[in-house]
Amino acid sequence: MQAKSRWLDPGIILVAILLCCVAVVLIWWPTDTYFMGISLAGWLMFLSYIMWFILAVIYVVWIEKKERKENDDERRKK
Repeated sequence: MQAKSRWLDPGIILVAILLCCVAVVLIWWPTDTYFMGISLAGWLMFLSYIMWFILAVIYVVWIEKKERKENDDERRKK
């Protein structure tokens, strides 16, 4: 049986992407820049909710495909 790399797990990859995005917001926190009367930090926080939702959908689809492939492989072995 092959040893699967922990670093190729969809959850680990997507958490790394989230951490990179959070790091950008925390390192560059634009408090005095305004766009349409709202602070740029507020816009970044709002857009991050959309990004989190998209990443959640990607994660669910990715896991479903991975599990389906593993189930198909098990059925072929039998």
